[in-house]
Amino acid sequence: MEEEKPSTEPLTESQILDILSDAICDVGYWSWWTTNLPTAIQIEFGGTQLYFPPSDNSQPPNSQIAIQFRNPKSISFLTREELKSDDENWFDDLHNDKMKAPTCSHGEFTFTDQSLMTKIINGAKTIKTIHGYSPADNLFQSEKHKLVFWAGDYGFAVSSDEIKLLTKHGDIELDQIPSVHSQWWTYWRKYWDLRYTKNALPKDYACEVTIPLKNN
Repeated sequence: MEEEKPSTEPLTESQILDILSDAICDVGYWSWWTTNLPTAIQIEFGGTQLYFPPSDNSQPPNSQIAIQFRNPKSISFLTREELKSDDENWFDDLHNDKMKAPTCSHGEFTFTDQSLMTKIINGAKTIKTIHGYSPADNLFQSEKHKLVFWAGDYGFAVSSDEIKLLTKHGDIELDQIPSVHSQWWTYWRKYWDLRYTKNALPKDYACEVTIPLKNN
């Protein structure tokens, strides 16, 4: 994943969602989900390339972000492979913090790419719809907001009327995402500049797995 280049042109919502997608799925993981149906479903990710300053300088920045889909139309959990019977309700284990958070699959995570959404949905061995209709229904693609992704063998598909972004510091507007993504790259450069010095910053998972190129 290369750093986003600054642009002088205003970004569209679709472009900002693509930046958010890359910031989550490059090295991020799916940490939790919860619902308040029929009003909303919220899914949370860690290890994102989004910079939210730490409240304690002895700790790395908190990179968690939650995406709340309001007035959801379709909510489904996907599996890529046939699962053992005791793994079929993996999504309950994820909700109850009883399984290791699956790492998001880079290149298989999108808010905007309808052909990729179709490919992911068609590639699912099983689709467990917990609200509304199946994402395989043609109606799914016509909804206002959507997210479809794989995290290893586990996946998710949702459509809704509205999305809202939340962090440990409170709500964040979608148009702030390019800025906090750019700030993360600035922080990442500082992290690696100081990595092997006495002034090294607190160890950070997302930085450690986003390794800079070395010139030999």
